[in-house]
Amino acid sequence: MRKKILLLLLVMWNLSVTAKVKPIVHYNFGRVGNVTYAVAPEKIMPVFGRGELVVVGRPVFYADAPSDKKLKGEGGILFNGNGDGYGLTESFGSSSENQVLEVWAKPRTGAEKAGSEQVLLAHGTGKDGYVFTHKGGHWYLTFGGSRRVEVGEVSHNAWVHLAMVVEDGKGSVWMNGKEAGTFKPTQAIAPCFSLAISEDGKSSFYGEVYEIRYSTFATGKFNPETDFLLDYKKIKEADRQRLSERRELVRQLELEGTGKKIVTELSDVRQEKDWLVNRIDEPACLFVKKSADGMTSHIQLNNGLVSRTFYVGENIACVGYKNHSNEAEFLRAVKPEARVCIDSVWYEVGGLKGQPELSYLLDSWYAGMEASDQAFTLAKVETGLPLKRYPWTPKYNAVPADWPAKGLRMEMTFVPTENMVDVKDITVKVNYEIYQGLPLVAKWIEVINEGEKPILLNDMECEVLAVNQDQVKRLHVESDFSFALVNADIEGSALMHYAGTPKAYHVGSSTTKWTVDKEYNTWASHNQAEDKFLGFPHHNLLLSKLPMGPYTKVGKETPFKSYITFELLQDSDDRERQSLGHRRMYKKLAPQTTESLIAGGITSHDETKLKGFIDQMAELGLEQLDIQAWPGVSHDNLDSAYVQLWHRVAAYAKERGIIMGGYELQVASRGRGKEVDCVHPETGKPGSLFGQSVCIASQWKDTYYPKMWEFFDKTGFMTYNMDGPYHGDPCASAVHPHHTGLEDSQWQQWKTQVEVIHELQRRGMYIPIPDWYFLNGQNATGMGYREASANLTPQQQLLLGRQYIYDGTWHKIPPMGWMTLQLVGFYTNDPRVGLEPLCENLDRYETQLVQFLGSGCHLTIRGNRLYDTPETKRMVTKWIDWFKKYRDILTSDIIHVSRPNGRDLDCLMHVNPFIDHKGMVVIFNPTERDITKEMKLPLYYTGLKGKATVMAEDGTRKTYSLNGKEELALPVSVKAGGTVWFLIEE
Repeated sequence: MRKKILLLLLVMWNLSVTAKVKPIVHYNFGRVGNVTYAVAPEKIMPVFGRGELVVVGRPVFYADAPSDKKLKGEGGILFNGNGDGYGLTESFGSSSENQVLEVWAKPRTGAEKAGSEQVLLAHGTGKDGYVFTHKGGHWYLTFGGSRRVEVGEVSHNAWVHLAMVVEDGKGSVWMNGKEAGTFKPTQAIAPCFSLAISEDGKSSFYGEVYEIRYSTFATGKFNPETDFLLDYKKIKEADRQRLSERRELVRQLELEGTGKKIVTELSDVRQEKDWLVNRIDEPACLFVKKSADGMTSHIQLNNGLVSRTFYVGENIACVGYKNHSNEAEFLRAVKPEARVCIDSVWYEVGGLKGQPELSYLLDSWYAGMEASDQAFTLAKVETGLPLKRYPWTPKYNAVPADWPAKGLRMEMTFVPTENMVDVKDITVKVNYEIYQGLPLVAKWIEVINEGEKPILLNDMECEVLAVNQDQVKRLHVESDFSFALVNADIEGSALMHYAGTPKAYHVGSSTTKWTVDKEYNTWASHNQAEDKFLGFPHHNLLLSKLPMGPYTKVGKETPFKSYITFELLQDSDDRERQSLGHRRMYKKLAPQTTESLIAGGITSHDETKLKGFIDQMAELGLEQLDIQAWPGVSHDNLDSAYVQLWHRVAAYAKERGIIMGGYELQVASRGRGKEVDCVHPETGKPGSLFGQSVCIASQWKDTYYPKMWEFFDKTGFMTYNMDGPYHGDPCASAVHPHHTGLEDSQWQQWKTQVEVIHELQRRGMYIPIPDWYFLNGQNATGMGYREASANLTPQQQLLLGRQYIYDGTWHKIPPMGWMTLQLVGFYTNDPRVGLEPLCENLDRYETQLVQFLGSGCHLTIRGNRLYDTPETKRMVTKWIDWFKKYRDILTSDIIHVSRPNGRDLDCLMHVNPFIDHKGMVVIFNPTERDITKEMKLPLYYTGLKGKATVMAEDGTRKTYSLNGKEELALPVSVKAGGTVWFLIEE
């Protein structure tokens, strides 16, 4: 054995004499032990050079080593990150000589605390010398006191080779043989050399170390392609493999596929048509630019209105996001496609590093940008048709629509690099959809685990987008993870009341986060007043992420699919135009919102009275019966007599063309027992922001919903009138079977509510619920909500109702909002509140009917009867017939001419350029005087050019010229308290 050691030393000495790089000291820990977790030696001699390392603490031997060394039975030393290490009170060489310091290490996961720094290797001190550290997921070389240079990203549980080189007064840092940065060398090296622990013992390293070497060399004699302690043969083989995979990826991109077009240049054509007034028939495509070198590619999703462009090099990166209506570029910098936090470690998905400047992006930079070894890498791109997000069949007077919407889906599959050993079995998919005739892109991610061991998906960012500052206000972003508390804002107008500073699970402010890009450091700061005036333009990094969670286990049999983010690219700052674009989004991507029904509401359970009410509904042409509060309906009551009652009533209604359902306070603000109720995170006791809510990820889910489905099956109910679907209350219970604790409670309860809504749509039911689940199948919500308004007089409710409609239709098409015409009081029997007897309040009844029917909203007429005399019946019939005749335009978008204020005429104006009835205007006079005037009506969004034909109530038609802005000057006369309407045609 002694002869072998002497021979090894002789060989190394000979190499030091003849090699270009001269080792000064070389430590190899491969054979310092034989048994894993055996205590490491108290002293370690170098295999070459002088300098005996002395132990600190109790490091141990661990049978692991880089690549082929492990196959030779070698290992390393494992340091526990809690004071273990080795050191000596001297340094090697001098600060002025050419030198190389390199180390093989394997950082482990678990000991790093937020914000803490781990010291791997110190030659001297941080002030006088060089120290390799890692902090916040990045390796650094610290020197000269506070100076440091980044070396690269930390790959936990993977071996890494780090090195620093000083040559002719210039320093460089290297990771796995690649140069990562430069620095100005320190002027002195303090007498200290330590491994896995700082000089003062306060910082240490958790992980393994295999080898350290310090060498010197003559100027010009160091070659990084041969002279590091690297397995260059393996590196070359890995490089060849990567290049081969890239060639195959580029080849695969150019194969035929759904919606693919292979081109020599990507499309960059301005859209000349206005999509809000013209049909855009250009199909959604994936353009693939034919590669010139077989190693790189450009692909582009494009529908003629918007394009999203990607560069494929070492990885894929989005390099363009353009609105073709005004040729505005939304993207300023490359970011990853997504980020996922798995088992508490963040990983990027796609993306490229090394963009020189993040305020703008040049095409010439692409080739010089590199992939991260810690990022999931693109392996495959596939295309297909858009997915049907939920079942839906056109019904209930819906506008005819394609479902799913016409378009194209692109699925990108990403796999881990060889350095990402902790997630070696994980695949991430990034999905895009783009739709014909809509300047919008939808996006979601999937996480798939092919391993036997489940992983924990702590957190995720489903979109990471660096946006040009001038386009931030023109990018509308929302997701289908949408309900009261996740959308709540501390400055909002909704129902919540907070004590102190609320947590994110109570005030989510939506999944859309605009924040400061910490990597973007060249934006100009402004005076604080300008920040206010400009709307904080430096908040231009878009993140789409949950307020909390998902904190979900992902196993082989339980893949994960995220919520869907929808990004609508606007071409103007005009409020009406932006909101109209948003409403068109709902029409195309949530077409059930166009369903329209006229409802009658009653609180009775008396069969005779109910059938009499249904008879009146049928005579008048109403289409939906709602058994309202109180008492409403108990959907989990399967008592035979109870079920039979509602079966008979529903069958009676169905025979007359009426669907029915009943109100129930189902989830939000209704406790169902301490075993199943939400547990408040702050108190640890049953309680929630909405009074007391049941947790729908508790065992209640397993008992209530099966009974509800059975109730629907047995009664024939076809509407889901639940007050309080899941509004977002978190639950800190650790014993509920369908969530593990607080962190996943919102995610799992949202999934349950979405499953319910999807099943309702599969059954063909109508779904009016007070929340914002529209992108998952909801039909309607309150146009505006203030329960006390139900106690106001009908006269007050008139103008307030039109204000609610004006405010509530900026981001809702009319049928998305419900309104109620109160024939009787809701919370009171005060005769001033209702309209009974109806025949004595006919004018007020009629005005309210015109107002609500004229708005196109989902109207419920609530009372014990709908008419009391033939005259009342004729009046109601007249206006319901009128609504049905013009339903197509009355349920179309509202243009907001002016908000009702009681001082002058106000109007509801509908527009639709895609039907024969181009517009409808209903004008109200809330004053006590007759008014004759000329109203200026903006008709641009009717699609009419130059002229318009206007039909008055009496059927007379007149053609008017429009001005250059397509505005109509319409002379009108309206009696005090009266209404008039006009139909606008081509």
